[in-house]
Amino acid sequence: MQSVDTPLKSELDWRTLVHAEIISTTSVMRKNSRWSGMSVSALSMGGLGMSMGLRGNLAEKSTNYRNQESPLMNSFTTLRAYLTSLQRIEDLDAHLLLTPFLDVIRTGDTTGPITGAALTSVERFLQYGIINGHSNGLPHAMAALSSAATHCKFEASDSVSDEVVLLRILQLLERTLTSDCGKVLSDEAVCEMMETGLSMCCQMRLSEMLRRSAEHVMINMTLQVDMDNDSTPTEGMNGETKEADLHMQAPNSVSTPMDPLGTSTETSSILTETANADNDIVKSDEIPAKDTLQAPKDTTTTVSPSLKPDNDITDISGTSSKTTEPPRPYGLPAIRELLRVLISLLNPHDHQHTDSMRLMALSILNVAFDVAGESISRFEVLRQLVADDFCKYLFQLARSDVIPLLTLTLRVISSVFNTMQSHLKLQQELFLQFLMERLTPPSVGRSLPFNLDREGNLVLNNPLEQQILKERSNSPNPSGSPRTDSRQSTRGQDTPASGEVKELLLECLAQCARRSMFMVDLWVNYDCNLECSNLFQELVRFLSRNAYVEPQTYTSSNAHILCLDTLLMLIGHMVERCDRDDSATADPTPENLLKMKAHKQLLLEGVAKFNENSKEGLKFLSEHSLIASDPASDNYASLVHFLHTTPRLNKKALGDFLSKPNNLPILREYMKVFDFTDRRVDEALREMLEAFRLPGEAQQIERIVETFSEVYFATSPLQVASKDGAYVLSYSVILLNTDQHNPQNRHRMTLQDYNKILKGVNGGNDFPADYIQAIYNAIRKREIVMPEEHEGQVGFNYAWKELLRRAETAGPYVHCYTSAYDREIFQQAWKPAFMAIVFAFTNAQDDVTLQKAISGFHQCALISAHYGLHDIFDVIVKTLSGLTGLLEATRSNQGVADAVVEVSNQKYVVSDLAIQFGRDYKGQLAAVVAFAVAIEYGNHLRDSWKNILLMIKNLFINSLLPSSMVQVEDFLSGTTSIPLRPKTVASPKNHGRRDGSLLSALSSYLLSPYSGDESYRPAPTDEEVESTLCAADCVVACRLEELFADIRVLEEAPLEALMKAIRVVGVPRKVHHPTPVNFPQPGLQAPSMAANTYDPAIVFFLELMISVTIQNRDRIERLWPYVFDHLRELLNKPEESSDLLVERTVVGLLRLCIRLIHKREMQQEVFSCLQLLVDFPPQVTQSVAEQMMAGVSSLIRMEETDLSDPAKWKAISTLIKATASHPNASKYSFECIELTLSPSAAIEPQNFAGILNVLEKFVSIGGNHAETLANSNNYAHEGKRLNPYLMRAKKAIELVYGLNSRISELEQQDETVDGWQGYWIPLAQVLARQSCNAAREIRQHAITYLQRLLLLPQLTQSTQPQQLFDIFDKVVFPLLDELRRPEMTKLDPNGSMDEARMRSLALLCKIFLHYNPKLASCDGYNELWSKILDTLSKYAAPKESDHLSEAVNESLKNMLLVMYTSGAFTEPSEGGETNYTNLWTITWDKVNAFLPNLQGELFPDSVKPTKPAEKVEEKSEASAESAPVEGAAANST
Repeated sequence: MQSVDTPLKSELDWRTLVHAEIISTTSVMRKNSRWSGMSVSALSMGGLGMSMGLRGNLAEKSTNYRNQESPLMNSFTTLRAYLTSLQRIEDLDAHLLLTPFLDVIRTGDTTGPITGAALTSVERFLQYGIINGHSNGLPHAMAALSSAATHCKFEASDSVSDEVVLLRILQLLERTLTSDCGKVLSDEAVCEMMETGLSMCCQMRLSEMLRRSAEHVMINMTLQVDMDNDSTPTEGMNGETKEADLHMQAPNSVSTPMDPLGTSTETSSILTETANADNDIVKSDEIPAKDTLQAPKDTTTTVSPSLKPDNDITDISGTSSKTTEPPRPYGLPAIRELLRVLISLLNPHDHQHTDSMRLMALSILNVAFDVAGESISRFEVLRQLVADDFCKYLFQLARSDVIPLLTLTLRVISSVFNTMQSHLKLQQELFLQFLMERLTPPSVGRSLPFNLDREGNLVLNNPLEQQILKERSNSPNPSGSPRTDSRQSTRGQDTPASGEVKELLLECLAQCARRSMFMVDLWVNYDCNLECSNLFQELVRFLSRNAYVEPQTYTSSNAHILCLDTLLMLIGHMVERCDRDDSATADPTPENLLKMKAHKQLLLEGVAKFNENSKEGLKFLSEHSLIASDPASDNYASLVHFLHTTPRLNKKALGDFLSKPNNLPILREYMKVFDFTDRRVDEALREMLEAFRLPGEAQQIERIVETFSEVYFATSPLQVASKDGAYVLSYSVILLNTDQHNPQNRHRMTLQDYNKILKGVNGGNDFPADYIQAIYNAIRKREIVMPEEHEGQVGFNYAWKELLRRAETAGPYVHCYTSAYDREIFQQAWKPAFMAIVFAFTNAQDDVTLQKAISGFHQCALISAHYGLHDIFDVIVKTLSGLTGLLEATRSNQGVADAVVEVSNQKYVVSDLAIQFGRDYKGQLAAVVAFAVAIEYGNHLRDSWKNILLMIKNLFINSLLPSSMVQVEDFLSGTTSIPLRPKTVASPKNHGRRDGSLLSALSSYLLSPYSGDESYRPAPTDEEVESTLCAADCVVACRLEELFADIRVLEEAPLEALMKAIRVVGVPRKVHHPTPVNFPQPGLQAPSMAANTYDPAIVFFLELMISVTIQNRDRIERLWPYVFDHLRELLNKPEESSDLLVERTVVGLLRLCIRLIHKREMQQEVFSCLQLLVDFPPQVTQSVAEQMMAGVSSLIRMEETDLSDPAKWKAISTLIKATASHPNASKYSFECIELTLSPSAAIEPQNFAGILNVLEKFVSIGGNHAETLANSNNYAHEGKRLNPYLMRAKKAIELVYGLNSRISELEQQDETVDGWQGYWIPLAQVLARQSCNAAREIRQHAITYLQRLLLLPQLTQSTQPQQLFDIFDKVVFPLLDELRRPEMTKLDPNGSMDEARMRSLALLCKIFLHYNPKLASCDGYNELWSKILDTLSKYAAPKESDHLSEAVNESLKNMLLVMYTSGAFTEPSEGGETNYTNLWTITWDKVNAFLPNLQGELFPDSVKPTKPAEKVEEKSEASAESAPVEGAAANST
């Protein structure tokens, strides 16, 4: 126990202090005439002589009565003598010290100043510690002190002086109880002190100052008592003092005339008057000569006999004899009595108590529960007081419209619930329901006036009130009427709260909700409890409904703000618990609670059906196994249990059901549920009739009464002799109850009348008279209240009794210190709460409300994200996006470009959306919140991605996106921007090539985002420019770049949702054109496909999808179906799309291929993408060729690219060939084939022919282009040096030749392929065909590399002699035949074709002579030689040029000489003569046909055989030396 006051430390000696107080008191006494003339020495004369044996003068002593000293003064003299005998303060007896002062206080002969001086002295003894907790005789001293202070009397003077004394009494009482000495006070003493203080508080005749002082003292004393109670052991809760021995009387009401200060219980003559007419003291009829005042006490107060100190001082040493035991220190009995009296003052139906008294009692009780509420709850006897009368009175006072009384009442209610909530479960339910009832006007429905549609938009409901929520539990209504289904009846006598009353009630509700676990406790204890209402659900709905204020009813009241703050408090508490991880310790588990709640929901639905139609209700209950499946069977246990224990059943419907004839067995079983043993019949009937409402028909009543009497008689009541007697008696009780309490009945039945009714019905005899009288008296005093039958106080008392009965079985109030239930709670509360927040945001008129709403948005998003409630999170984002105004906004006039302004060197587009968005302050806030939520909790976005992308889309098409978001990668220019409108490309001109792609060409127009359009709107106003700047600043604040910056950390589910949303938002619009678009032929620059509508948003979202996919390429398996389908959809009919869209689609596809080529498992899908490009119409291919082939080139350049698959190579080669003639794309196409043939690249045998085909394509195109330039005027300047086609053609020839080095590798890879026919011959044939190319440089280059190829050493080593014939038959002869065609001469009118012919002839000779040794031994050699001669003869014809004929002549001479020298024409003979072979004959037969003189010129000896061998050999050697290796034609080159 802790004392409030600490003793002061005095620097004076304790004796000095005591003597000073004695002098102070006696000095004031001597000022009074009663004590001023006394002689102390005279009064003492004679005593000493008598003690020495002298005889005293008795006559003189008797005549000096005026000199006799007063006992009061004598006691001070005795005290002085006692003090002189003490050496230490420890030896001081506290009782002896206080006795003189207490006598002065207690006596009525003193005046106010004297009593005040004595009171002050006693207080100082306590204050200075002279009397302390260790003083001797302390218990008796404190008992005497409290008794004297509470029974203080003094003569009245003026009111001011008298109230000063009363104030000192209060101060002394406070010091006594709060000091360390107060611990020894008894229960009786404490009660008397409290009673005295309460009396002063309630006496309205006293001044306001004194009453407030008394109230302050009472509060301090109550604090001390409650603090001491905190240390009281629980097991001693009932104490040892009998309650009958301790009783505090409540102070009298001031509404009736009475003595404000009371009359002493010990003195018969008390005067209470003043000199003034306005004095608070009235005269008494029994007035003695002197006026006396007593400390205020009630005249009817009966207290235990006062503990008076023993004054048996035997000698001056101070020894005393005390025969009584010290009083037991106060404890629980005093606290219980104080609490009972204070509670009794709150009874609103006790008219003796005024509101001022109730305010005083509430103030004291408020402090008591603030300090020791939890300690009070430890004691059953105190809990009963609080749970019953205290709560009942408080709830009724809460209906008051008196603001001070209502304020303090609500404060006390909050304190009680905060400290004793565990024991007031149903009381709290009742109070919260009362608050909601009182705060909801009858004309306003409980349903929410708004709702959220699927897209998260706030829509208003039908203004007509919807169906009321299901009937709640049968809790008492503080208005005094029981609950019914009708809202009007539930209102009863209450009027809807308004103004300050409404705000007070809402603040009380908010005060309850400030406890962090309040809402969780509501959900667990009520919503998941079968016996209670869905209090949490109703409270959230109520707060949400009242946060909405209709514009026509909007006032300056902040009631809706209070409701919104309470909702935000609920959400904020959930946010604070998000960091907890204590779900494992939750008991019960959330799963079990959800099962209980689901079961409760089914039960409520079944009860509702039963209340409407019992048959349908039972069917429903049976189908859901809530009762036995066969209610028609003899087992009615489950049904009866349901009927008896379900509080939500309509009592009237239950009575009608039980009284039906078919349900008689059920009625019997139902009656057996009640325990009527040892109960009087009226008591048994009262219990039964409170369970259901008695029907109105006589037959139904008779059936019920008969069944009741049978069950009651079965309990063998002693006073009832027969079953019929029980029936008649029961029926008579019902009649008596109606007779006694029917307000329309003026002639009520008397006891004699009642006895006459029952005469002789008890088995032929009468019932015992005392039994009947007891029944009569019980019914007359207390009506049997039928359920839902009475209103007012009677109905409330019945309902309160039902509440207390239910409280016995309702179970404990569970405090939940866990976050395990928050997920389920949020799922139930989020929608109404979020709608209220949305409404507050849309209707806010100040930044404070907006800030609250924004905080609510963030918190709702955080909670839904924390618990993985993706559907809720989507609705939040959708709603926020709807509030931005960015979802449906588009450019209003597509035909007129928006104006562009420059502010601080930054250009802005002043569009309709920018102006509108810049003016919408709330829309900007919503946008910042929406994107902030999406950025922070992106992993929880699902369907709401669509809304996010729609906002971004509208920002993009209105040039409000950051420049970094419209920058895209490009194969040609690196990065470029997406234009909003395509430029109309002019007709192609022949003055040079264009650099970069269409996109890079268009990006130069982004300074004015609508390039090629010179029509603008009128110049924007300053206000429109400012709005545009506001919109731009808002977009910057939204941090849109961060939304996709870390997209790689997004989980798979939201990532897939993003891809789906991009497909939905970025889908192209189908545009049908009445006329086809004309595209140019291949090889010419394609004009823009501007005839097809260009949608920049499609390009933007295409780039976004590609970017997202590339950033998440490690999860490409999940994303590939979405991106590939989207690309395929865009490229499905490319001729119907704009060229820019097709180009960007191709670029995106190739970027994906490049990023994914390293994934071996994705290579097949990569090349399947290329097939989409292969399937392009030619005109589309030409329009996007440059970007496409640049991307293909980059793809092939990747080390991981594998073209071994014929299908892959076929796709690549098809694209290369399709773009080989493109003026800009061909260089990238040729790069592709170069990369394919690089030393590090592998070549598959299956691809060899295709490679040759591609290379030959480039050579042919080079020839065609060279021919075109040759016919133009620019050939002299561009044809030789700047013709890239010619350069690529020559390079292609070199690549063809270089393939010979790969043949051995190819042969090893596939041994089934003949290397000669599969590789060498095709290689030579390509070079041979290009040796006939129209371009002179290409022809010469091809012939050169053809000769090199055919003369390669490995060709000689790796071929069989017979295979060499193919060189002539498949390569050389077709080449020479082609060169002889007349068309070839037309290709080169300048005569350079003869040069090719001469080189080809020289090649023929060279090859033949080179392989002659191997060919000579082969069959067919003569035929080959004959064919060579025939070919030469054709070129030596007269129609050919002289140069060609001469070349043929020289070539033939050379061959003949070499062959002759090698012995090809001769064969050895035995005679030494030269024998010519058949080949010799064949040769000259053919040669002589076109060169008849050649034989004689070369071999004259063959005609005249004079040493022919030597001459021929000499000449052959000379000819061989003079002939160059390459021949004459080759030298000319």
